[in-house]
Amino acid sequence: MSGISAKIEDLSLSSPLSISNAFLPAAYDLSLNIDHQKPNFKGTIKIKLEKNTACTNASENFSFSLHSKNLVFLSANLLVGEGAPVNLSISNLRDAQLAVLSCDSPVNEINGSITVEISYLGSVHKIQTYRDQTYGVFSTNYSDSLEGRSDNYIIATHSQPYGARTIFPCVDEVNVRVPIKLSITTLSKFRAFSNSSMSSQSYIDMTDLAVFNFQETPPMPTSTFGFVIGDLETLEGKAGDVPVSIATTKGDSSLTKYALDCATALLPVLEKLFGVPYPLPKLDIVTLPFFSEGAMENWGMITLIKESLFIVEDACVGFQTRQLLAHQLTHQWIGNLMSFDDFKQMWLTEAFATFVGDYALSLAKIESEDYEKYDFRKSEQVEALMDEDCFYGQPIPSLSEYMAKVNTSNKAKTDSIFEKSSYEKGLVLLNMISTMFQLEFKADSIQPFFDHFANVLTKFKYKSVKPFEMWTLLNEFVTFDLPTFVHSWVQYPGFPCLRVTADGEGIKVTQSRFLYDGDVVTLGLENAPFNVPLAIRAKKEDGQSININVLLSDRSTKLEIKPEQLISFNYNKQFYYKIVYDSTITKHLLSRIETNEMTPLEVIGLINDYGRILGQPFHESEAALFGKSQLTTLTSIINVLACGSWKINFDVLKIALTFLETINNIMIHFSEYSQFKKWIDDVSFKLFEKIGSWDAVTSPESEVYDSTEYECRNVILQLACENPAAQAVGKRLFKNLIHSGVVKKFVPRELFSSMFNVTMHSANMSEYKQILALVKNSNVSYLKHTNGNPQLLQTAAVSSLAFCSQNDLLNKTLHFVDCNIDSKMIELALIGFKFQYDTKKKEILWAWYKVNYDQWVKRSLRKGSDWAKQIHKAVTNITKMVLGEIMQYKKKEVQDFVTLKAKSLPPHGLVEAWEEVEAENEEKRAVAQFYTDMVADL
Repeated sequence: MSGISAKIEDLSLSSPLSISNAFLPAAYDLSLNIDHQKPNFKGTIKIKLEKNTACTNASENFSFSLHSKNLVFLSANLLVGEGAPVNLSISNLRDAQLAVLSCDSPVNEINGSITVEISYLGSVHKIQTYRDQTYGVFSTNYSDSLEGRSDNYIIATHSQPYGARTIFPCVDEVNVRVPIKLSITTLSKFRAFSNSSMSSQSYIDMTDLAVFNFQETPPMPTSTFGFVIGDLETLEGKAGDVPVSIATTKGDSSLTKYALDCATALLPVLEKLFGVPYPLPKLDIVTLPFFSEGAMENWGMITLIKESLFIVEDACVGFQTRQLLAHQLTHQWIGNLMSFDDFKQMWLTEAFATFVGDYALSLAKIESEDYEKYDFRKSEQVEALMDEDCFYGQPIPSLSEYMAKVNTSNKAKTDSIFEKSSYEKGLVLLNMISTMFQLEFKADSIQPFFDHFANVLTKFKYKSVKPFEMWTLLNEFVTFDLPTFVHSWVQYPGFPCLRVTADGEGIKVTQSRFLYDGDVVTLGLENAPFNVPLAIRAKKEDGQSININVLLSDRSTKLEIKPEQLISFNYNKQFYYKIVYDSTITKHLLSRIETNEMTPLEVIGLINDYGRILGQPFHESEAALFGKSQLTTLTSIINVLACGSWKINFDVLKIALTFLETINNIMIHFSEYSQFKKWIDDVSFKLFEKIGSWDAVTSPESEVYDSTEYECRNVILQLACENPAAQAVGKRLFKNLIHSGVVKKFVPRELFSSMFNVTMHSANMSEYKQILALVKNSNVSYLKHTNGNPQLLQTAAVSSLAFCSQNDLLNKTLHFVDCNIDSKMIELALIGFKFQYDTKKKEILWAWYKVNYDQWVKRSLRKGSDWAKQIHKAVTNITKMVLGEIMQYKKKEVQDFVTLKAKSLPPHGLVEAWEEVEAENEEKRAVAQFYTDMVADL
């Protein structure tokens, strides 16, 4: 017994069973007997063994270790050839989730076929709420949609990462792939699904039971094993020759028709994309009423929580459903046909599934937005991650750091292994690699990456591999050093910012890690150079456009490209870095925008590179690249977009207008503003006239609906609100809305805010009362000819109340807020004051606030009252808004007010709110300090 104990003691994750076992499974033959009303199930498993060539320290006598959790072993036998069964001793080590089977038979005398047969009991976890963890084998009852009966049952499984060991004894390691044959005995009325196709269903005489037999799977990891049995119905279709079904709770199958159409459309696209056929004879998608994981890519049997596929009339939900299906279908190849050998690589597996799935959606063209917005969505993902990945105070670890620290012990769960930012970095990495393949092969898309990735799937099918093996194989097809490139982006945190400057007749490029809130050198942080694909587009002397692929691996380099030849860096903004240019280069880039030589994505990239670092601290030595350069470059770009020669692209315009609004709001509060206002009025009206077709907006006839266009129109209409032409459009939209039953003209929901704000800006008492009536009671009859909803309409209406120009109407708004201070979101009624540049109007707000403050606070401090809590929320939000409006004009008066009220009233959060406002305004002041330089350049 002491030898067994020593053997157990040696077993740990640092010594996986795939190394320590003298034998490994070659095939599992699993039989389960499941009674849906009992808390346990019976199991029998036959495990065919083969000698493990990786094991170098096997014991003399037979010993075989398996993972086992919450399983009760009833018996275990060893069968060698045609010999009699040998009883095996069973030793359990619960903390290690292991069972060791042993006997006195010498290992060197065991020849021929070797099988271990085990009988055991397992547990079925009853799921009753969404908070219950669905892991291992779990069951639930549900009420169907047909008769409302609650005596319907579903028993399902979840195996990732280590749930399979709660279903059957196995070597539950992701790098061990074994074929699995399954048989389930349960109620004959149940439907049954598993990884492979059902080979037979036989009824047991004199019972209500049946045996469901499934074909043996290809070699697969235990983490993607699964089955579902229960009261289910199916909707069926075909993708080529592959049967596809979606199983649902009874009465709900019709709700998944859209999802089935998507799945059958996507599967052939993925087959063509990978160049490898779908590897199984069928695909089932099973929806579950309870599923804490939300989704799982079991091979051949995807499980999803039912709400994710039940389609409602919401475009956003439709895209999420398509994306989810594309992600899970991609896993059938990456993660199932081929898998990575360690759960530390989950970031890469999941990133692959989303990256490939989104591209497959763009090819499938199920909906137009999937291909029209594909590149822009990728660009948005890159920018969003950059916004998070640039802070010294809150760093995102490098992928290498994440893999070193992530816990993949036997107590880990998927949600503890998966880390969102690492997954997002994986998406960025894959996008960069595929774009480099595109540039290498001078292609119009990233298809060359997939053309060569087929070699990976072919070589490593049914295998678990290390990522390095994959990169090494792909490296054979490109001229750049792919493993070194990957190492650079996996090893180092953050991303670089390139400084591009004119250097004689050429261009100098210097890279350094970018931090928004600090300096790498000053902080003593690692600043190793990344492998940066410069991906340059330039013009030759003869005017021909060329792509120049240069990989910058040093701190800096000199390029023999004249500044006037440059079109863009960072092709279509697909690579993970920022760029700032000196004024010489910027001048030429602006001309490229004006002549439409830059792609929309490249223009968006340029705008984001400057706009997203507004207010960033910088060294005096780099003042020419940062600070005022950010503002002047952005306003110069907007001037170019407003000119006649630039072809309108609403995706570009949307990004530019976002930053224009930001700059305008900052300057309203932190500058003398009058000079900037002249420019903003001029450029906004130029844009108003440039996009034109306002009659088509107020009287639309086209069935084409572009939400991005309407979002741009909304901002432009708002910025041009003092122009009579813009006011006429706003009021015409408003009349269309309130007289929709008569004129029957459509009003897009994206225009709600500008429609109300522009109308309110020049409103008379009658129009004010009409809008106020909508605030008090959102009239649903107005929504017959719009795609908005009552909440959107009411929110836009209340948010417009302080946009009025007349002081008596402003006072009515303030009175309305005071009378409804206990109403949710009442502070929205004051938003218009943020756009009032006349200080006299802000004085009205300040006087009103001071008069009412004490009584609000006292009412908010009544203990035990929900009404008081709501007042406290409203007063806190109003305080932040008012103090933010007044502080730049009367900072001392505001400080004195805060000091006085903090002393004279009980603690109520005023000081904290003031400090929060001060902190938020610090960055805005950093931008506004360059006001004089900016207006001089307009």
